[in-house]
Amino acid sequence: MNQPKPSSAGSIALLIPAAGSSRRMGGEIKKEYRLLDGRPILIHSLLPFLATAAPKEIVITLPQGDRETVETLLNTHFPDHPKQLFPFLKKIRLIEGGTTRQDSVRLGLAAFTSIHDIILIHDGARPWISPEVIRRVIETTRLYGACIPVVPSTDAMKQIAPDGTITAHLSRAFTVGAQTPQGFHHAAITEAHRHAAEDGIEYIDDSEIYSRYIGPVHSVRGDQTNIKITFPSDLKEKKEHPPCE
Repeated sequence: MNQPKPSSAGSIALLIPAAGSSRRMGGEIKKEYRLLDGRPILIHSLLPFLATAAPKEIVITLPQGDRETVETLLNTHFPDHPKQLFPFLKKIRLIEGGTTRQDSVRLGLAAFTSIHDIILIHDGARPWISPEVIRRVIETTRLYGACIPVVPSTDAMKQIAPDGTITAHLSRAFTVGAQTPQGFHHAAITEAHRHAAEDGIEYIDDSEIYSRYIGPVHSVRGDQTNIKITFPSDLKEKKEHPPCE
């Protein structure tokens, strides 16, 4: 297999893991393919990056057998957008993901044809990402090598044992909720995922893998409206409580 070549200095690439089963969402249609305001959720999750980050390469991981479905979604819904977005269609590569999100990210990282300065990893079912959050993540990743957006914890945070017993009461002052996109130096997160595949541990997210094998991950302010769609109620809640303009 050909090794990826270095890309131009400062280049950005985008990886969208969307190979999950959407089991918790229920229904016959995978959540990323469901329509939201007339367009698939996956398209909503992708479009803000095209206008804000201008990625040189885009990889989307999919369940086995879904390539034709997603190609149709992309070709059907992109014509509604300005002509300057059309070239991005040629940059999108659709590949089969793994059995876990961690596997899918590793396979997605291996699918890039070039090594870029920054890789942004964003959930395919997180459609309300704002340009401001994307920019903050990019700027801080350039400075420190790794960055994720976070939001303050609003619930009382507890740590529990496998049997459901509470083992620790965590202070909200020291806990936050992690969001995406998570940004990393491309070569570093690729190396970290290679190690993670060998140690057999299932990590919480990509920032934990980076922390384990590379170094500290910085954080920036996220956005409370940047939720990940997991349950049907997430769509209902968003419609009832739209983001402030």
